[in-house]
Amino acid sequence: MSPKMNTSAVSKATFFFFLSGALLTCLAAGCYKMGTSIATDELSAISSGNQTLALPEIYVNDVGANGTDALNDTWAFQKAIDSMAGLGGGVVRVRTGSYYIDADTAINMKNNVTLYMYDTTRRLIVRPTASSRNHAILVAFADNVNIFGGKIVGDRDQHTGTTGEWGMGIAIYGSTNVKVNRTHISNCWGDGIVVGGRTTDGGARIVSRDVIVKRVTSTNNRRQALTIGGVNGLEVDSCIFTYTNGTKPQDGIDIEPDADTAQNVYITNCELAYNVGNGIEMNAKTETTAKIRNIFVTNNYMHHNAYGAYILHVQHSTINFNRMVDNIVRDRIYAKDTSNCIFVPNTYN
Repeated sequence: MSPKMNTSAVSKATFFFFLSGALLTCLAAGCYKMGTSIATDELSAISSGNQTLALPEIYVNDVGANGTDALNDTWAFQKAIDSMAGLGGGVVRVRTGSYYIDADTAINMKNNVTLYMYDTTRRLIVRPTASSRNHAILVAFADNVNIFGGKIVGDRDQHTGTTGEWGMGIAIYGSTNVKVNRTHISNCWGDGIVVGGRTTDGGARIVSRDVIVKRVTSTNNRRQALTIGGVNGLEVDSCIFTYTNGTKPQDGIDIEPDADTAQNVYITNCELAYNVGNGIEMNAKTETTAKIRNIFVTNNYMHHNAYGAYILHVQHSTINFNRMVDNIVRDRIYAKDTSNCIFVPNTYN
């Protein structure tokens, strides 16, 4: 079982009081409307405890996003997100279409906001850039953020630069209680998704906590399908991580914090396949202060990678009940400098 998610530091009473007052003013002016029906599968994305919140909502199309041309729509997404954040939280919805995103600016998620893109008929297309570090969607130092559905298409085939490996589809840094569900991500210059820590302007290092990545497909990205850095509490469930190629390590999942600790990570029911690198790699490099511990990898299918699992410098972790077949270098787990780890049973045929 995964660790229990942290509750918000702001009291429910204060939140409802503030939200109600803001909504009365805004609804009177006709700015927003209250949300109606939400599919059962994603109710958890916008609920608090056992009570589903009646949150305000807005469509990005109603504030200027088009979806039928090649103009930059980043500003409209940001305007809609900021408006919901200003009300204490809400749902930003997206109508069917192709929306061009400036990844150097990024769509910056804010506290208590859900970006609801329904399905892959809502496409976020990264405009070509030469920058080595960029993000289609950035979740930095934000709490209670949800991203549902949509298709993110990176610029790897149109990228105008030649250096770097940090063009990300979704980047989650120093944030708490973040859910990504049913999003399809492809063709990123770097990683499809990255979850890790970040340093504040004041110098404090903040790791991400209580993150869920579920039913996500991340494919044909250059560096990784999913990179995991500094995090305490991450569930990766029923995802597809495939066809990573272009720049090392080229893994399905790479757990490799630079200096932080990656811990309490649960990876279950995923397919990791056709990656030039490894299906899953863990490496707490000894020349750094990084630590990897309490990682649980169970009931996954790893095939047609280099190694099924490549594990270095890891503590108190379990990899079992997985199927590893047709991996080019080795099906069986390669492990070195590990302590208190369990690597059986697994299936190799």
